[in-house]
Amino acid sequence: MKWCMAIRCIKASSAALRHHHEAYDAELKTLLEFLDHEDVLVAYAAKEELRKVLINDKITETSCANEIVRAFILMSTTNWRREASGFRFQLLRQLLNVKKGKQLTEGGSADEEGQLGCIVEHPYLHTVLVNLVQVGDMVCSVLVTADHSGGGVDRATSAPYSVQYEALVFLSEFVKRLHSLTIADRYQLELSEHMMVLMDDVFITMDYVLQPTFISCAVLGLLGDFQELLKFWASQIQEDEYCCLKSVLPKWLKLCLVWLLQSSCTSTALRLLHDNEHTAVTSQRAFIAESSRYPFLQQWLLYSSRMGTAYLKALLTQRQSAGKDTLQMPTLPGKPYCSAKQLLSRQQLFTILAEQDDVMIEVLNGLMQMTILANHPSGSLSLLTQWCPSLTAYVTAEFDPDLLFADLVEILGRDHLVLLDLLVSNETQMLEYLVRYLRHLNTHWDASKQKLQACGRQESVMSVLIRLRLEIDRLVTADLFPYNAGPLVKRMKAIEQLYEEL
Repeated sequence: MKWCMAIRCIKASSAALRHHHEAYDAELKTLLEFLDHEDVLVAYAAKEELRKVLINDKITETSCANEIVRAFILMSTTNWRREASGFRFQLLRQLLNVKKGKQLTEGGSADEEGQLGCIVEHPYLHTVLVNLVQVGDMVCSVLVTADHSGGGVDRATSAPYSVQYEALVFLSEFVKRLHSLTIADRYQLELSEHMMVLMDDVFITMDYVLQPTFISCAVLGLLGDFQELLKFWASQIQEDEYCCLKSVLPKWLKLCLVWLLQSSCTSTALRLLHDNEHTAVTSQRAFIAESSRYPFLQQWLLYSSRMGTAYLKALLTQRQSAGKDTLQMPTLPGKPYCSAKQLLSRQQLFTILAEQDDVMIEVLNGLMQMTILANHPSGSLSLLTQWCPSLTAYVTAEFDPDLLFADLVEILGRDHLVLLDLLVSNETQMLEYLVRYLRHLNTHWDASKQKLQACGRQESVMSVLIRLRLEIDRLVTADLFPYNAGPLVKRMKAIEQLYEEL
């Protein structure tokens, strides 16, 4: 069929579906067939028309959402080898945001309504959730297809990288959409189990050296988004409440730490850090922006900080409880990354993160939290020291919170107004980070003062903090500060008082 004829047929089927709902079965089948067309432009046109149809109230107010989503995900493995297959994931991702007025899809039980809560007003999100088994199988089949000899992955029989990327981005968007929504425990458990399967069977064994770096970035983004979702779910669990998710968290965290230590992702990141020519990493040529290696390194640092914070928090909770220990430090690989020459320096950290304020502040906030957790009286630091003495000693010294904050002040040009912009922005964690650092500075004033004086940076740090506090006072007086600055200003004044007593 010629391109023009195909487009006309797509338009006609779309119009029939939107205006004459009785034509649903035949016309929808036609559009789905065009969605798999070998011509990418035809497949894209079919995707766009399907989107218009599926956001139509006539469709969302019926029980056909389940049929439509299942039609997308129940697809032969061989079909994923086509470039156009990625449009299925694009369409599913767009449908996750579709809402309807009805509170429960037809055929849903009252019990299901109570378990899913507000999620049922999103029919396609709801349907993806109740079809997690099929979705998990679909994503696995896209991300890896083993060759018949059992010797690994054969690119000729695997989905194109563009399709793999769309699958990862779809799953990441699905995970983000679940954040702050109330869903049943069984769905939390089911999604967690599918993510552990992906981690064990796919992500740990991925070749991060040879595959395009935009795939690696998508993997890191998905893992980071799921870590944030687990953090939200864990915050909803009462201390004395039984929840199956409590047994899942230690397993997931251990898998993640194993992935960081044993997969080629970390070795690839460290190689990119220290190889100025990048010749040792084939994937450098596959960057979306070939001039920069930073997007991948930013994602790697962000996920590492989230993972480190979550792991130390879980260790602390476990050591404070009277229950049996379920979270243990995994065995290090044969050649762990414990040499200072191999590891990241503070200078490299800021060079990589300076382009992305939100990522930079979140990583600094994560490092601040890790310092607090590691130094807790429960003895987490001693456990880490026993596990890997040289690595723990290097990280503790190099990423000292006082030196990191002093570096941040320098990166921002010692300009308190830049710090203020970050502080009032709702896109960064600057307020949370600054409050944590001020609390640390107040508690460890003598030690922090000596470190800052030793590197000749106490005056610059205090100058910025004092000017920042005065500017906040001015904005508060003019009723221009966006939130209650009382607790923050109180902490800043306490630090100023300690400084004046010198």
